[in-house]
Amino acid sequence: MHFSTLKAIIRDDRRLRLLLLASLLVQVIVCLTAVGIYHPDQYFQIIEFSTYQLHQPSAAGRVWEFAAHLRPTMQVYLFSGYYCLCTAVGIHDPYLQLTLLRLIFGLALFVLFNGICLYYFRHDRRVLFYVLLILNFSWIMAYTRTLFSSEMLSSFLFFGALFWYAVTDRRDSRGWWVALVTGFVFSFAFYARFQTAFAMVGVFVWMLLVPAERRLIVPLAVGFVAGVGLNTALDAAFYHQLVFTPYNYYKENIIEGKAAAMGTASFLVYVGVLAAVVVAPLLSLVLLWSGFKAALMKQLRQPFSLAVVLFILGHCLVAHKEERFLFPVFNVLPVVVGWGLPGLIDWWYRQRKGMRRLFNGVTVFSIALNLFLLGVLLFTPYSQALYFTSRLRGHFSEKPVTIYSLRRTPFETEHHLPFLFYQRGAPNLHFRTLASNDSVRLISPQAEYITATFDQVKDQRRMLDSLGYEPVLYSSRLLWGINEFLDARGVNTINDIWVLYRRR
Repeated sequence: MHFSTLKAIIRDDRRLRLLLLASLLVQVIVCLTAVGIYHPDQYFQIIEFSTYQLHQPSAAGRVWEFAAHLRPTMQVYLFSGYYCLCTAVGIHDPYLQLTLLRLIFGLALFVLFNGICLYYFRHDRRVLFYVLLILNFSWIMAYTRTLFSSEMLSSFLFFGALFWYAVTDRRDSRGWWVALVTGFVFSFAFYARFQTAFAMVGVFVWMLLVPAERRLIVPLAVGFVAGVGLNTALDAAFYHQLVFTPYNYYKENIIEGKAAAMGTASFLVYVGVLAAVVVAPLLSLVLLWSGFKAALMKQLRQPFSLAVVLFILGHCLVAHKEERFLFPVFNVLPVVVGWGLPGLIDWWYRQRKGMRRLFNGVTVFSIALNLFLLGVLLFTPYSQALYFTSRLRGHFSEKPVTIYSLRRTPFETEHHLPFLFYQRGAPNLHFRTLASNDSVRLISPQAEYITATFDQVKDQRRMLDSLGYEPVLYSSRLLWGINEFLDARGVNTINDIWVLYRRR
């Protein structure tokens, strides 16, 4: 199988080209609008570690993982190199730097996972279309591809190496070095996120089950060990002492139980997460059931099957659970679903009219819900605080302004960790923090602008109105309106939705 074959498939099918073009458009839009981060680890353990490495003001020392020496630094080196390249070509704005990074990384993941789908379903055009629709238009898939996080970098490296290994002809003399290079890249995927080891165990089991692959286990292992050695050297250079970050990570989070101290949950949490990301419930449950059934019963000779299954099972056994921990396999789930689609379609044709109508109704509901969520995510960034800072920059342009902020600024997390890298991109915004809502009455004569979250002011809006303040800018007017609706009915509101007030 050569990549030229995939190009020919695209070139000869006009409908496929249109589908991929529409998919690319969605990906680019999300890359441009997804300002900010999904989780603080994505920022503090990469970007702030990088600013420390580059001898700039940094919040790295305020993150406990820094002192514990358990954060692998390969991704930090990558970001530092990217940052130096940007500054060398005259791109100094942090917001622009991270927008370009989202575009580069998002498009790389887009090409990889669409290529995987084209490869596995090139002989069944109908299933291929369904799989590509799921990959590119499931509401959260495109967003995950924009995240320069440990989860998504490990996904790119691991599945990229595995895909290359799968499509390479190993019957000739190149077989051993293909395995060597694959193992070397696997080590980088492992150092991007240590839990990728669960998927690697799946590949190892697959190689044991397929006789033709067993002879390549040794060169793959040699490549992996070589990569571990290189990453150990990178970590030692960063921390200025010899450290073995995989052991430190295991010691702190497993032996000493710091991960479990952050909360534990049942494996059902991950069942819910998986059901929410492939299109939308309830259709997603049917698609995943048929997909994993086919993966285990009919597709065990494919290296992706056991890698995905054992990755998910391994995470189910770990006490501390977060939805982002499953991000590495999200973009491979459409492949798993695709393996089960022929059987699901045959099942549908065998059903009576009533069952077909019920299934069709579930399908229509799930697709409508998915498209609604996709539309919201296209133009409403997940990270409302950092998106709000970008809106403030645009609102005030280059004009210096002092803004009073209730309890914390949008350049801080809820635990008051500062986003120093982003803050450098808005030198004209000067914040002063107010300890409580009552402080507003004291400073109102000199405070022209006040910013806060919905939760901070939902019970104080009459007071602000009486002092002459009116809202002039929201992080999202849509989400603010939803919060007003929820609050009026006594339902928990969406966190971190920001507003800027100005005194009339």
